[in-house]
Amino acid sequence: MPHSVLPFYLVIVFGFSLGIAHRAAALGAISRQEIRQVHILLGPLSVWTLICAAMGIKGLHASPALQAAVPFLWQAMVPVVILAAGLLLSDRLRRALGGIATATPLAWFVWFQALRIGAVGGVVKGLRGEILSSYVFWVGIPDMIYGFSALVLAVLLVLRPPDRRVLLGWHLLGPAIILLPTFGGMSFFMRETGFNFIMAFPMVLAPGIVVPLLIFFNLLAAWKLRPVPGPKPGNGKSRTARARPSPGPGRPDTA
Repeated sequence: MPHSVLPFYLVIVFGFSLGIAHRAAALGAISRQEIRQVHILLGPLSVWTLICAAMGIKGLHASPALQAAVPFLWQAMVPVVILAAGLLLSDRLRRALGGIATATPLAWFVWFQALRIGAVGGVVKGLRGEILSSYVFWVGIPDMIYGFSALVLAVLLVLRPPDRRVLLGWHLLGPAIILLPTFGGMSFFMRETGFNFIMAFPMVLAPGIVVPLLIFFNLLAAWKLRPVPGPKPGNGKSRTARARPSPGPGRPDTA
């Protein structure tokens, strides 16, 4: 089995997911029932990760019969379907994720994306001729640069926080640099003889679980940073006045 950081990334990704969920619960941002929904969501994701790894070790992902029967890179769609089904079916899970996003510092979401620096391994292998597909350059180089930009941005968040719109744009850029070249150039990459490298273990763990979760946390942070319209001018004062009770006889109104 070739050396890879991807198995370690799995530990970090799932550890980060559990860590920010339990921190949000400890801060009172989510309830016990809501954190239970997070555990339920992580269950099928964990099972799929084991299935994906087992298929990769046995070489099943690269099977010509399987590739002819299902769309290419179908592995990435499995965690997407699990996440989408959970969000659509469980209002409690949606509240839990909203509470987690609110309770998690912005810098943590940025530091998390520094994992993308690991794409440098694929780029180096491409330069050495160990990987013969140009996919490692079209996706790997932007992904690697994005990972290094996370380090810079995380430092800026400590020294002088950038505008929230800048952070929002940066988090939306994260999915774009992977999805656009992957699906936009799929027909081109599939004609390359070396593109099957992504089906080998442990590389298949990247599209199978690691990258979808990196993108998911990009989108969760973007949701946190989304512009929220404030109260209409002139309405806030009247609502406050209506909501405030009468001071009552003998009690001065000190507001």
